Formats: sequence, C-alpha cells, structure tokens
Amino acid sequence: MKIEEKKFRQLLGRDLSTPSPDQLLREENVFFVGGNLPERPTLETLYDSHYQSNAALFHLTFGDLDSFTNGETLARMIKKNFNTRLIARLDLPAPAHLIERAYAAGVDILDIPLTAFDGSRTDRGMAGIEMRLRSIECARYVFPRWSVISTLVAGEEAANSTVAGIDTLLAAEVLPLVTLSKSGARLSREELSGIYTHLQTGWRANKAATKPLLPLINLVTPLAPASSRGMVRGLIDIIDDRRQLAASDLRRILRVKEVEQSFESAAL
Repeated sequence: MKIEEKKFRQLLGRDLSTPSPDQLLREENVFFVGGNLPERPTLETLYDSHYQSNAALFHLTFGDLDSFTNGETLARMIKKNFNTRLIARLDLPAPAHLIERAYAAGVDILDIPLTAFDGSRTDRGMAGIEMRLRSIECARYVFPRWSVISTLVAGEEAANSTVAGIDTLLAAEVLPLVTLSKSGARLSREELSGIYTHLQTGWRANKAATKPLLPLINLVTPLAPASSRGMVRGLIDIIDDRRQLAASDLRRILRVKEVEQSFESAAL
C-alpha cells in the first residue's frame, strides 16, 4: 500500500468520527451499526442498503456494560442474515466473559481501541491503558490469530509513542490500526508519514492479516492499494475470503461447543 496525498489531506481536514453505539450509517462499503439500536428496524435498513449494493464489512459498536446484551443480539442477527465479515468495537476494558460472549455471538474481529499508547497524555491515564491492554491480552486467547485489533489515533500523542504502541501490539500478535483526523495536524508531515511507513513495515514483517480490514483501512487511513487488481485476481481474492470466513465460523462453532460441554461436565 502507499500513502495517497488526496486522502491524506481529506482526513486531516475532518474531525475524527468515533463510531457511536446509537448510530446507524454507511460509509462507502462499510456499514456502521450501533449496539444500542433496536433489532427490527435496524435489520430492515441493513437489508435495504446491502441488497442495493453489498457492504464489504459490518462494523458493530457495543455500548456500555449495561447494554451489552442488545449489541450481542445485533451481532447474532447480522451473522445470521449476511454472509459478510463482522468487526466489533468494545470501547472499554471488557471483562473476559463479555469477550467470550462477543465471539460466540459471531464477531469475527474485535477492536479494543487504545487511542493513545502513552496514557499519561490522555484523560484515561496509564491505569486505563493497562486495563485495556489486559482486555486485549484476554481477547487474544479467544479470537483467532490477527483477529484482535487496537486503534491508535495519530496526533493524540508524540509520534514515537504511537510507533512504540504499534510495535508492542504487533509483538503480541494484535493488529494495530492508526486512524487520522485533525488531531494529526499536531505532528509534522514527516512524522505522520513515518508513522504510516512504520505501520506498513510492521504489518509486512509480522505477516499480519490485513486483508479482511481493507475496507476500513481505506476509510480511516491515508493508505491505498499501490496498484489495482485484475478481474481474475479479484475473483480469487473473493473465493479465498469466503473460504477464510467459513473456516472462522467453523472454529467458532467448535469453540462454543467445547465451552458448553465443559459447563455441562461441571454441572453448571
């Protein structure tokens, strides 16, 4: 991938739009679904939009702990009705049992955002960052390899702190995603380019599975494919993506069944 100058300027010119648990919207081929929304009208809207033009990715944002069950229901609904990958965002240090439930409900990729790696520079503080890192570590034991991501925001901290966060996440086999907005203007153009160059180098060096996230990467980063894919290559990618999605669903079924059997054997 390469840094596209037009996208770079557009992203720097807009405020960061954090996905909301109370909002339903579509941006290009990504559908953002709020986890607090009612099931039936949400499903009807998704059907209408998806079958006019297929979405490449569904992005579900869970609300707070009290409304988790509603988001869980929406996740099951999406997986039941659409053969499309589902990413979910938990913008809180989620306990282990909720991470297990999110996976069982059909979430394919889980995002527990850090926003900034240096907690001393944010209102969350280092304690909040450490709690999220523990949740990320827990998610790594539940989700398949490279199916846990964490979002950092360029400009929320010094460039070297963001780079350190990228390296720490990759070392734990967590896929870092760096978004860009007006906050990035706090850094120089060279620093921002350095962050995205380092991000791509880290992805390649660790053979991180970025392909499932390409629709989201195209939306929130200045990165774009270096060259367009031909028709044959595109068809092969679609077939391979369907194979990987089926394998992921089978893994989920087997894991959920194993957990249920463990509970039954313990008479729980």
